Amino acid sequence: MRDLFASAVLAAQFLTRLPLPAHGYTPARWARVPQHFALVGLVVGGVLAALYWGLNMIWPQALAAVIMLACALAITGALHEDGLADSLDGLGGGRDRARALEIMRDSQIGSYGALGLGVALALQAVALATTPVAVGAGGLLVGHTLSRAMMAHALGQGRYLRDKGAGVGLDLPLGTAGWALTLASCGAAVLLAALVIGAGGVLSSLAVGLVTALAWRRWTLRRLGGDTGDTLGALQVVCLTGCLLGAAAWA
Repeated sequence: MRDLFASAVLAAQFLTRLPLPAHGYTPARWARVPQHFALVGLVVGGVLAALYWGLNMIWPQALAAVIMLACALAITGALHEDGLADSLDGLGGGRDRARALEIMRDSQIGSYGALGLGVALALQAVALATTPVAVGAGGLLVGHTLSRAMMAHALGQGRYLRDKGAGVGLDLPLGTAGWALTLASCGAAVLLAALVIGAGGVLSSLAVGLVTALAWRRWTLRRLGGDTGDTLGALQVVCLTGCLLGAAAWA
């Protein structure tokens, strides 16, 4: 249980910028970190959904949506959004696999990255601002949990391309325990979201989120033959955006 808890804390430290106490890194604990990605997403999604609900009691809905998204970026340190920008720069500007990977290592953001990131955040903001608050809250719960479960699934396929990087040591199969934790977290998110937007809204959110995530995976695997920290972070943003759009479509 101590190792399980320590791996969960390491997962939260990896995916967020929350000031959590250290619980002792070991290679074995680090290898189990992806098992807790969906749980971290459930907690983050729940916090952001509650925050969004509360902000709407103070400010107009559009302003509340933007403030909540700003808080989300602060909580995660824009880790995933940075990955999306770098991925789009590499995939958009690189003519071949080697050049794309080289561009993705560059810390400077280019036109493809800036435009793509702007569109993703705009879609999220508009989806939240133009639908009932409950729909946005449900979409946040589903989106943040499912998107991180997709990251864990992708890592478990063992296609990490970098010798050095955030995903080194994490690209192992989830195993029975890992899948149990991941599915339990997703199930909890679905049940909580269903309480506020109904089963139809949850199914719509899941369907669009999965389609967008799988489309991103297909494109990146076809272009690169594997994953990097950037493409996995981008997967989270793409899936979350799809989930919010799916919830909005049902509304």
